[in-house]
Amino acid sequence: MKKVLLAGTALLGLALTSAPAAAELNLDLGGHFRGYGVFNDNDEVSAADSLHSFDFRRDTEVHFTGEATSDNGLTVGAHYEAFIGGDIATDEAYAYFAGNWGRVNFGSEDGAAYLLQVAAPSADSNVDGLRAAIQNINATGFDAATVAIPAAAGYTGVFTDEFSSNVAGAGSLLLDYDHADFQDTERLTYLTPKWSGFQAGLSYAPEAGQKAIGNGLAQAGQDDGENSFKNLWEAAARWDGEFEGFGISAGGGYSSSELEGDTAVSTVGEYSDDIETWNAGLNVAFRGFSVGGAYLVSETEVDTNGSGVAGGASARESDTWVVGAAWDNGPYHVGVSYIDQEIDVAADTIDADRWTAGVGYTYGPGMSFRGAVAMGEVEETIGADTSEDFTQVTVGTDIQF
Repeated sequence: MKKVLLAGTALLGLALTSAPAAAELNLDLGGHFRGYGVFNDNDEVSAADSLHSFDFRRDTEVHFTGEATSDNGLTVGAHYEAFIGGDIATDEAYAYFAGNWGRVNFGSEDGAAYLLQVAAPSADSNVDGLRAAIQNINATGFDAATVAIPAAAGYTGVFTDEFSSNVAGAGSLLLDYDHADFQDTERLTYLTPKWSGFQAGLSYAPEAGQKAIGNGLAQAGQDDGENSFKNLWEAAARWDGEFEGFGISAGGGYSSSELEGDTAVSTVGEYSDDIETWNAGLNVAFRGFSVGGAYLVSETEVDTNGSGVAGGASARESDTWVVGAAWDNGPYHVGVSYIDQEIDVAADTIDADRWTAGVGYTYGPGMSFRGAVAMGEVEETIGADTSEDFTQVTVGTDIQF
């Protein structure tokens, strides 16, 4: 017995010494704080739509990342982002696997179309950037209920951003151009490594929405019919390079999704076709100056009265284009941009445009003071025309840690 114990101990010691060394775990805490004083001068469509002229706006997130790299070169990590408003809510939560073969994201994270999207130069990215945190327009009193896809469907693209007193999120038109029709969705994304500045990506999600297992139990998901979308595909490519001293970024992306059911539900309408979106962008930089533009188009069809009968279906299309220019010299930034967004559905047309100019100063690593002025107009053509001018002045700080 003693010999057996000694032999077992020797084998255990041999196994321990021959096992691969444990990868070192790196833990990282990050996030951001964006705080602004915002002055607004919006036309009011009716006397009942009284709007604040000055507000403080805040956007705060905390990010947690754990990462380790094994001896064979495989990097494995988990990333979690918590949005801190009145309550704490999950923004993104995903795992990633990376090596010389590329990277895979698995979980609630933006897809390839957004991750590889090329943005135009901006005055202040929080005001006129790809995904703006400070929005310009409160257009309560406009009537565009026939345009929107209900937020309950998990869709977060341009067709939920319309202003209307009859849909969730009433009173806002989001003037930005991120290619992210379904942001908070569990998806699988593959990104290639960069080859001579070129990178491509592909994403897939079986259905829209975050699918956290809150009670530790998992079972087959329910087909939500008219209230959810399935088979979310995204593909994108981008090139970043240099030619004769000019820095160039060019890229494009495409996404599609389809409704799970095909029976009319009068409260939300029947979507009779896929939602398809694509984007293209180009940026050129030289000696601190940069200029560029981007284009985003999204289209689908909808039964606007939910009846499933003749006269209900109408094609919808949104076209958004933006151009911008900027100059960066050390800690100083100056930028200007213009965006135009037109949304058409049946006889209803919404056209919004905005000019933005701003300056910034970097006062520490990841820390900047920013100021911008934005002016524009929104017009809606449905029956009697409605229009609104707006002016917005923002002064604030952006802290990335």
